[in-house]
Amino acid sequence: MGSLNTYVVLRAEVPNPSLNADAPHAGAAPAAAGSRLACFVGAHRGDRMRIRHCLTTAILAAAPMFGMAAEPVPLRPDTYKSDLGVLIIQVNWGRTWKCGRYENSQLEALTFRKVPPDAPEPILIALESPSKLFVDNKFLPHAFVIQPGEYYLAAFDVKVARSVKDVGHLKGAEDVLVEGGKPVGGSFTINPGEIVYVGHFGLDCGQEPFLWRYYLESREEFEKYVQGFREEFPFVRQVPVQYRLFSTRPFGNPFSLKDPIVK
Repeated sequence: MGSLNTYVVLRAEVPNPSLNADAPHAGAAPAAAGSRLACFVGAHRGDRMRIRHCLTTAILAAAPMFGMAAEPVPLRPDTYKSDLGVLIIQVNWGRTWKCGRYENSQLEALTFRKVPPDAPEPILIALESPSKLFVDNKFLPHAFVIQPGEYYLAAFDVKVARSVKDVGHLKGAEDVLVEGGKPVGGSFTINPGEIVYVGHFGLDCGQEPFLWRYYLESREEFEKYVQGFREEFPFVRQVPVQYRLFSTRPFGNPFSLKDPIVK
């Protein structure tokens, strides 16, 4: 498994890129070996353990995450507008075997919601696995045109299976991910006219399967990634691409590039 992190190479069915391996149980996570390993320590651990407990107690929950959902708009020449924003996100929808104490686990849904949480007509970015069964264990690229603003993690769904007949779900619901009107699960911001990479989302397979935000860990890797993105979407070639990760305490470690904009 190499360190090819370009958008086009990943779209062309190459396995996971060489991302950072900073998850608490990175040895079992989907990132490639050979990257930097850092532990998740300090105040962050309390948030992670508290949310992990909430998710564990909610296993097998059947309630829907939202009463409504929004289809994200794919980036195309006819959808791009310079006063809107473009979200670049990678997601590993594949099944991970021997994930924690489970036979296998799979991230099946991610939902982000535009601030404020109590908006009467919420704007959602609802992402779902393209298949419940036939998805390779690798990160897939997504690029969407969205309304500018701040978006917080509002829900996610991780399928967990002890066997073919013993299948449940670990669901992150908004009443856990938002406290006192504040998004404790994390958020990202895209301003008008910006194209922003927010990270790679997948599973950390430790004691329990857990959502984790990985990232490209160098300027060189990011430049290669942007080059591939621009080859796929040449009509936005002149627009700078920004490296601004989904900011979170329980679902990823803080990281930023010294020079985060590829012009």
